[in-house]
Amino acid sequence: MTALLRAEWTRLFSRRVTLVTLVLIATLLAFLTFGFTLTRSDPTAEEVRVAGQRAEAAAILYDRNVALCEAVQSGTQSAPAGVDFPRGCDYGARPTADSLLEFGFSFARQWPQLFTTAAIVLTVAGFVLGASFVGVEWSSGGMLNLLLWAPRRWAVLAGKLIAVCAGIALVSVVYLAAWTGAFVAVDALGDSVSVMTFGDWASLVITAVRVALLAMAGTALGFAIASMGRHTSTALGVGIAYLLIYELGGIILFQLIGGTDYSARYRLSSWVSAWMNKSYAFESNPAYCDDKGCVPAATTQLGSWPQAGVVIALVVAVLLAGAFATMRRRDT
Repeated sequence: MTALLRAEWTRLFSRRVTLVTLVLIATLLAFLTFGFTLTRSDPTAEEVRVAGQRAEAAAILYDRNVALCEAVQSGTQSAPAGVDFPRGCDYGARPTADSLLEFGFSFARQWPQLFTTAAIVLTVAGFVLGASFVGVEWSSGGMLNLLLWAPRRWAVLAGKLIAVCAGIALVSVVYLAAWTGAFVAVDALGDSVSVMTFGDWASLVITAVRVALLAMAGTALGFAIASMGRHTSTALGVGIAYLLIYELGGIILFQLIGGTDYSARYRLSSWVSAWMNKSYAFESNPAYCDDKGCVPAATTQLGSWPQAGVVIALVVAVLLAGAFATMRRRDT
């Protein structure tokens, strides 16, 4: 098994698609770093003062609107004529001076968004690498030659899976380290990095671990689908069809209907969002107001990141079980 893992590890990083993917990721990092370098600037004392005044006024209006909306939707107050309220009284984030400052990059403020971007890039890259790593072997006949050397099918498939998941984990760690270092360097002239506490850095490290695990899950998904379909294009086709038809189609459909998006609980993207953002709100019959009056809100359930981890792990486990079952069935 050790020799098999060593051979698969070498094969993974000697493939052109792996090298091209690494180059594309490095290029993306370079472009983003250069772009943030151009937009980085520090606010002046006058800009900070003006932003504080604007935030104070906006926060008062925000609190007033939220209080009125909650009173109307709870039925304790009638709705004013001509006033529309958002579903669930969702007015967005409460205005702060930092959110109203018109200045460029701040690592302390923007690193969660940066890590979300990294998660998308690494997960997509992992899906493609996982699919191509096993799909090309089947379509080219390389898998059959390998099975002559190591006839234990499950061991061969497991070796490939471990190698490609470990590979994307290593790529994720290196990429996130370079990603963090590059943006810290961009922000080094400012003071946002210095104001980050130990808790902030601990949260950053934990988020990085979640990014790496998500990338490994995407790799396993691509690997499993391509293994069952015996071709890379099978995984790519299934992935694109799922995103366009089920994910995007469901969002568009419920937006057109204008009702509660009941499909959110059954979309993988919702649980991925909960995994990265620590929670995701699933609404069921949120409050709304029309010409006939207001309907109080029903319960709103939160999907936590541990729940999201279980859901993602179950999806990966089911597809991998199908891949291994197909591998064994075709051997008999």
